[in-house]
Amino acid sequence: MKLLLRIGAAIIALSALIALASPSTLAKALGLPLDLDPEIIIWNIRISGALLLPLAGFMALAAAFFPERALRQSGALMVAFALLVGALLAVAPGPWSWGRALFIVLGLLFVALYGKALRARLRHR
Repeated sequence: MKLLLRIGAAIIALSALIALASPSTLAKALGLPLDLDPEIIIWNIRISGALLLPLAGFMALAAAFFPERALRQSGALMVAFALLVGALLAVAPGPWSWGRALFIVLGLLFVALYGKALRARLRHR
């Protein structure tokens, strides 16, 4: 669980930094339309990046300092987060792109890995 939280934190932090530094690149990778109102979409992507940075920090702190029960709860929280982000990306407006598919597949992979880790932790407690 600790390794998954650390890897997930790194991926989320990298995504957040890309969203802050180059939101139009991330929008294009996710297939989000920039033709409606680019300023608002770019701003929303930057805000999303700013909101994801604390999540990445929480995940890293959880992996480093949380006791067993809190690690399980953090893993369950990340399952819900990954499913929600995947669902939102699946119904997002705009054409499908490699970036959107990559984020959805990555989210589902983490859901499966968190689920496996949670099952193993429950079995061995």
